Amino acid sequence: ILSTVTGVHKYKWLKQNVQGLYPQSALLNTIVEFALKEEPVDVEKMRKCLLKQLERAEVRLEGIDTILKLSAKSFLLPSVQYAMFCGWQRLIPEGANIGEPLTDCLKDVDLIPPFNRMLLEVTFGKLYAWAIQNVRNILLDANAKFKEL
Repeated sequence: ILSTVTGVHKYKWLKQNVQGLYPQSALLNTIVEFALKEEPVDVEKMRKCLLKQLERAEVRLEGIDTILKLSAKSFLLPSVQYAMFCGWQRLIPEGANIGEPLTDCLKDVDLIPPFNRMLLEVTFGKLYAWAIQNVRNILLDANAKFKEL
């Protein structure tokens, strides 16, 4: 009797989801649609999509690595560093249209393996740290010059 009662409680959530007592999330709906789909799944197409996301993540990582290497150079003029920073943020003069700025480093690469995802996030974090340090230095310099005046 005890195992029957615990078994009933264990699968209560499944029964409630099947009967529709709890609202289903979008993810759960997508999984159900995928599992119940009668059309054949094109595995080759899915594999190509995943490979494209991996390629996109590698290009993104290579670009950020390049920016980090260039930003570490002390011989660059402040105006060049500023231009690099603006280019990375896609801050461009009015009239030029190159598309929406990249708001998240994982945009359109959310299906890559966890190691690649963390590597991308850590590398972007280093770039954010560089940008914040530069802004901090500029503010400290401006504050020192203001106090001199």
